[in-house]
Amino acid sequence: MSELDPEPVVVGVDEREWETMQGEEASGPAAVFYKTLISGGLTRSEDLTVGVAKIPPGAALAEHHHRQAEVYLVLAGEGSVRVGDGVRPVRAGSAVFVPGDTVHSCENTGAHELRLAYVFAADSFEDVEYVFEG
Repeated sequence: MSELDPEPVVVGVDEREWETMQGEEASGPAAVFYKTLISGGLTRSEDLTVGVAKIPPGAALAEHHHRQAEVYLVLAGEGSVRVGDGVRPVRAGSAVFVPGDTVHSCENTGAHELRLAYVFAADSFEDVEYVFEG
């Protein structure tokens, strides 16, 4: 393949191990779990980093911000997302845009696991510096 016709990057969710956010990063009875799928250092990436997260019932990703804009796509479950001063319910099929440097959080308000995909405007997950508000 030539530079004009690059090889696609395809990563299966089962090819990565779950990582956790706990303590000031997550609240509730359990940790928040995530897998970064496409990211510089792991795969070829051009200005985008993609992964999946799961949040158990009653748990939340704590209020935080980072320089990069982010998008959530809810894959399963239901919850609420706070972006700035606004709180909105989300469920499977919801998409959420979070502007860069905006305080936000995500909570599972349902009875089942909340699963979402996340996309950052960043070459690598390592470039994303989470700043927690707590």
